[in-house]
Amino acid sequence: MARAMVLGACLLAAPALGASGVKVLEPRLSTVKPTSPELDAETPVERVVVKFQEGTRVRLRQGFIRAMSGERSQDERGRMARHGLNDQRLERDLGDAQREMKRSRRWGTPGRLFRQEETDLAQRKQQAEERSGKEMADLDLYYEVPVEPGMTAAEVQELVDRLNAMDSVEIAYAEPVMWAASVAGEDSRVPASARHDTRQGYLDGAPAGIDARYAWTVPGGRGAGVKLVDVEGAWNTRHEDLPTFFHQGGTTFTDTEWRDHGTAVLGVVASQANGYGVTGIAHEAWVGSQGIATQSMASAIHQAARAVGRGGVVLVELQAPGPRAVKTCACNQSQCNSVPLEYWRANFDAIAQATAHGVHVVEAAGNGGVDLDDPVYRGAFDRSQRDSGAILVGASASTHHAPTCWTNHGSRVDVHSWGEKVVTLGYGDLAGANENRAYTATFSGTSSAAPIVAGAVASLQGAALASGQGPVRPRVMRELLRATGTPQTGTRHIGPQPDLRRALPRLLAR
Repeated sequence: MARAMVLGACLLAAPALGASGVKVLEPRLSTVKPTSPELDAETPVERVVVKFQEGTRVRLRQGFIRAMSGERSQDERGRMARHGLNDQRLERDLGDAQREMKRSRRWGTPGRLFRQEETDLAQRKQQAEERSGKEMADLDLYYEVPVEPGMTAAEVQELVDRLNAMDSVEIAYAEPVMWAASVAGEDSRVPASARHDTRQGYLDGAPAGIDARYAWTVPGGRGAGVKLVDVEGAWNTRHEDLPTFFHQGGTTFTDTEWRDHGTAVLGVVASQANGYGVTGIAHEAWVGSQGIATQSMASAIHQAARAVGRGGVVLVELQAPGPRAVKTCACNQSQCNSVPLEYWRANFDAIAQATAHGVHVVEAAGNGGVDLDDPVYRGAFDRSQRDSGAILVGASASTHHAPTCWTNHGSRVDVHSWGEKVVTLGYGDLAGANENRAYTATFSGTSSAAPIVAGAVASLQGAALASGQGPVRPRVMRELLRATGTPQTGTRHIGPQPDLRRALPRLLAR
């Protein structure tokens, strides 16, 4: 009974009213600064991220990072007071912080992590708080120090430590270089432009697949009216089996490996039902891309969420090396200890704001072979301590529902799907000497599992739109998938695999 009530709760949460009649927001959880290095010394890093305390109204003006005390609202003054800060202490810390950043080895000038206009960030924050009843992070308080290519975590640790020693700094950390959450496959070449949809076992009915073929018989079940944006490195927009993108944001990398990965991901979701190639789970959805070549992942997530709007889907496909939870992994050693991107606070805050706006965020759990409940993560993946609202996706084998050797697992992982032998676009091991006609039968990793789940979300959201229900709340969608899926096997928790034949009637009966 309780679960049915949760699934039926489709109204927006309203902020509570205080004694004075002023809306009282649920306070934002405090950040625990690390007391020792989080990353292995040799981990390659891309930037140092620093966030100033809430309420300080630290802004970039005429090339300088300043505290705009005259612009500070009453609410901001209250948030600043929570941290025991005054203007004098803030000014001292700001001066010290900028001196530390300027004397560090860096590739460029320290600047804003989120590149959007200040007014846009402020408006999105206010709207997210009104919708969720929860305090949201001021994303304009995040700054980045770009570092020289090839620098390691050890080389920036002194800067991180000095910044974290300042009371006015909420958190500083080294952001590692990110990569795709995929695992290498095998070669099984056949002629190009043939039909490969019969090999897409993940489209089949449960328990093997998610039963997308059933969803296609339900109005809206092909994802019509839903916008989905993939956030990562590159895509081949000229592939014969991809639709025209409704949105192309950011800048892409130019190498083939990135391009194959993005193309494979969107192939799972949106390959066209055209009589050749493969067929995407939500092939009537509008799909787009948000490149990360010249912006942070956090900024890219924010841009993607704006593009898809309420009820849309943002797919986060990357992973990065995290704290060392295990000394060695039983397999996939090159990605050992990689974790989901919401571990880093800027990414978490961007995702939390997106889900507060009603955007479904589907996030790869990563291929690091670790238990996300491990104490080394200091509660970052403990839903009782913090919850971004994203759907975190683990991976199983294609023939059963036991976790793969390398998938991350733990209580924070919501659902799973195929982490191997996924037939989709790109790479060319299945077909295609020509990149525009390339297909693969071996797309793997949580990178292959996450777009299957994203396709299921788009299918369900499309059916909800077609039935007149409108956008489904992200946490309601997440609970629906968890409550109706095919159970996993094995002891390492990765959650169930979505089952659209069971989920759709539950959704439409709300």
